[in-house]
Amino acid sequence: MPDNYEDIINLPYPRNDWNFLIKHPRMSIENRAKIFAPFAALRGHSDAIAETAEKKLTIRQEELMEDSRIELDEALAALSERLQRGEHPTIRVSYFVQDKILAAGVGTYREIEGLAAKLDLNTATLQIVDTKIPLNDIQWIKFA
Repeated sequence: MPDNYEDIINLPYPRNDWNFLIKHPRMSIENRAKIFAPFAALRGHSDAIAETAEKKLTIRQEELMEDSRIELDEALAALSERLQRGEHPTIRVSYFVQDKILAAGVGTYREIEGLAAKLDLNTATLQIVDTKIPLNDIQWIKFA
């Protein structure tokens, strides 16, 4: 099979050719990076797909049983004590997220794990890193 590039394979690279460099200047590293940057042809498409998938899994918010409520209150009290001592324990929390479109009390349960940053009883929220969770939406808390 004949080599299709025989006529140019041994030609020198035109680095030192001044005319070539004037017509085709070297591209900066920043501009080269822009060429290969990720591109989303349809803005919001991946968010819409994720939202649609999430809607398929929506359920009604469950009311906590008495024993689960007691366990949650004990975990919140223990967390409050540790935060007052200046500790920021790693916790795992399951909580309810209300769907913005569907009726009240319908949404999904999510889990998050991270450092407990703040337990604010005035606003009734628990902050884990940057996520603020209403205390009424928490299903359970586990210390890691």
